[in-house]
Amino acid sequence: SPAADATARARVLSALGFLEQFGGTYARAAELLEAAASLAAGRPLMRTLTDLAHIYYNVGDPARMDAVAARAAAEADPDDPDQAMLAAYIVGAAHIFRGRPDVGGPLVRRAIDLLETDPELRDDPRHLIVSMFAALWLTDPRVAQPYADRRLARAREVGAFGMLASGLTLAAGGLAWMGDHVRAYAAAGEAVELLAALGRIAEPGIAYSILAAECAGRGLHDEARRALDRSREVVAVTGVPGTPPHLGRHVAYCALCRGDLDEVVAVLEQQVERYAGIGLRLEPLGVAPDLIEAFLGLGRDAQARDLAERFAAAQPPQPHEHVAAMVARCRALVAPDLDEAAAAFADALRRHAAAAVDQLEAARTRLLYGMRLRRAGRRVDARAQLHAARAEFLAMDLTLWARRAADELAGTGERARGRGDSDRAPLTSQETRVALLVAQGMTNKEVAASLFLSPKTIEHHLGAVLRKRGLRSRTELARAMAGEAAPTQ
Repeated sequence: SPAADATARARVLSALGFLEQFGGTYARAAELLEAAASLAAGRPLMRTLTDLAHIYYNVGDPARMDAVAARAAAEADPDDPDQAMLAAYIVGAAHIFRGRPDVGGPLVRRAIDLLETDPELRDDPRHLIVSMFAALWLTDPRVAQPYADRRLARAREVGAFGMLASGLTLAAGGLAWMGDHVRAYAAAGEAVELLAALGRIAEPGIAYSILAAECAGRGLHDEARRALDRSREVVAVTGVPGTPPHLGRHVAYCALCRGDLDEVVAVLEQQVERYAGIGLRLEPLGVAPDLIEAFLGLGRDAQARDLAERFAAAQPPQPHEHVAAMVARCRALVAPDLDEAAAAFADALRRHAAAAVDQLEAARTRLLYGMRLRRAGRRVDARAQLHAARAEFLAMDLTLWARRAADELAGTGERARGRGDSDRAPLTSQETRVALLVAQGMTNKEVAASLFLSPKTIEHHLGAVLRKRGLRSRTELARAMAGEAAPTQ
């Protein structure tokens, strides 16, 4: 019958469009999915529209995303939890993409509520990506904490490896955002390995750029460079023009870790020109903190002061506490008077604590505060900030930043207690995964099954972990990882 033929054709087109997302250009994927959507109905239509919404988000096309949302709202069956959930998600995401989080936020939360209360939706790995993306739209990775591990484990259990790779990518971003850089490093590395094994790409190079940033924070600059190169290749394959914001921020961060301030400025000025310097929370001029730091390091103080003023003026009257913290940090960095700078740094640290996310930025604020105090001759006060910053960096296993804090402490005339921890060899991502699972009490055989590796490989990695950490047993490893695997508060 014509209806059956249309349904079958819609399924084929949708499958081809889905595959094109992970191995071709977004333009072709969108073309195939639009054709599928013109023939589909019910659940297949809503899942096709979800894929389209993600593509239009990735290529920065809010008008087409609005059109997808309008169709989802008009055609979803409100009595079917699957369709109702996806419609709420798509429409909410479209509003947030347009800068209307007050309208879109409740809809995305409604989608999460349906995902978690409906028995069928709770256990369906096909909705893993939507569940993780929902937290991104709400700009609060903590939203996914109650269900992220369960949904990732389910995808792993049923062998949904493509979904698992994308889910791990999104999880890595959320974990890094919360300050859990140990698990972020582990997740990003596994996502990259899965993508390579499957011969697939993910959302434009995100897994690779997150891995690059985690490597850079550990001083693994060659590894970071290779990951960034791969991220650029993936962006080119998907057809996303230029350097998208997530990649620009990570390229600049890696350059900052290397001390290449000229590259930081070149990349971030381009981001300001092309994307208004949008930040992780979609805040305008969100790249300003790193750019201001680079300006100051290059002696371009007037540009730093101007950008700090523009960054503050661009925010709404009541920005998120994390954004407010970064505004205060920028104000502190350009303040000519030490008392004014100290007050602004203290304000930034209070706001970081209230936000309870992005512990890396909170620790970097402490480091910058300690540096300012040291240069003003207030060595005792500087030491308090630098000790705290170093401890926080070590808890995140970000040894490059820990070494910088230790070097600043040495500049105050004090050698950091346990300085050797700052100089320890960083673990690889795979070693980190092994360490986390062993610390949970899993046997080598169980770890091997979970990570799709051989027990012999697990034994080798475990030996490397114990040697690098100076530990003697699995029990000591469990205690050590307990201090690293969760963000500091």
